[in-house]
Amino acid sequence: MSEWHARETAAQWDADLSGRLPTRAEQQGVLLTLLAAAEIGDGAVLDLGVGSGLVAEAVLETLPDARLVGVDYSAAMLELARERLLRFGARVDLTPGDLASVGRIKLPDLGYRAVFSVQTMHHLSDAEKATAIAWMAAVVEPGGLVVLIDRVRVTERLFHDWAVLWRRIDRDTPATYAEHLEAQTRAGDRPALLQDQLRWLEAARLEASCLHLYGNRAVLVARKPPSTDA
Repeated sequence: MSEWHARETAAQWDADLSGRLPTRAEQQGVLLTLLAAAEIGDGAVLDLGVGSGLVAEAVLETLPDARLVGVDYSAAMLELARERLLRFGARVDLTPGDLASVGRIKLPDLGYRAVFSVQTMHHLSDAEKATAIAWMAAVVEPGGLVVLIDRVRVTERLFHDWAVLWRRIDRDTPATYAEHLEAQTRAGDRPALLQDQLRWLEAARLEASCLHLYGNRAVLVARKPPSTDA
């Protein structure tokens, strides 16, 4: 979506984010709790889809000795992230990169003890998601943590049940499945089924589970075996 390269769009998204769904704040808290317990120390963590740096800022505050590498395909978002994260100095490294073409991303040569992505993967096709997950599994250190926080696809048969639940926190929930799909298309969203995402994680030789879920917002947590021979 080319509009994300515009500074105006990036700034508006950043300004609006704080007022969005309460699931976002709750699931960010889950991410921070997991990272705090992951014994990152002075190691590196990789933020895929760093955006304007809102999550990265919280991660750097939670892990005071860690280094963070953030990747995003939007130059405007990276500019906002650089401004927000300037106070962390050399602990931050931001680089352009598109998760739809992970083979072209050039990362600093570090040992990544954790890799995470927050509300980014749903913009990719299913094939791109599977490829990106395999790449994450290759990048993270043995024993390392992978956390994906993202949307999952709601099927038509289950739409009514999802909508009943989702209206508890969002009164603007679409009334019909067709409206739901139209809204996704406008936003460029292509969420995958929860079971497919778990299957891709397991195919990448990661042990994975969904450890937090509300409606169609999921936190998938995975671990790489302690040894590449495991």
